[in-house]
Amino acid sequence: MTGQRNASAYLEAKVMSSSREELVPLLYEHLCANLRRAAAQIDAGDIEGKAASLDRASGIVFELLASLDFEAGGDLASRLAALYSFFATEISNAGRTLDRERLDRVTSMVASLHEAWQQAAAQATGRDRSGGRQRTG
Repeated sequence: MTGQRNASAYLEAKVMSSSREELVPLLYEHLCANLRRAAAQIDAGDIEGKAASLDRASGIVFELLASLDFEAGGDLASRLAALYSFFATEISNAGRTLDRERLDRVTSMVASLHEAWQQAAAQATGRDRSGGRQRTG
């Protein structure tokens, strides 16, 4: 239990010290970790652990959904909302049916989005640090 408290405290500190641009990739990172953990727990027959991991993954998906700014984001925000709804449905179905293939597809999609958000965050952070211009080199 102490290890879990330490991990929670570390995560809280990381979130509190992250910029807005770094928070979305951080959420995706933890979403991927929970999906991969759930897949391993399905393989190991750890149904209780799988349920906890998928519950955390669903919570992250709903946090991503709630953070969308539909006014500023326009069509992109609407498309992300549809994608997050799809993720939530697939996570729920995979948890109910123990369908590894379904879970693996979602994990792959989330991992691709994680990479894209990391690149976007790096570019945004580069502009922020250079007075609006993107860093080079």
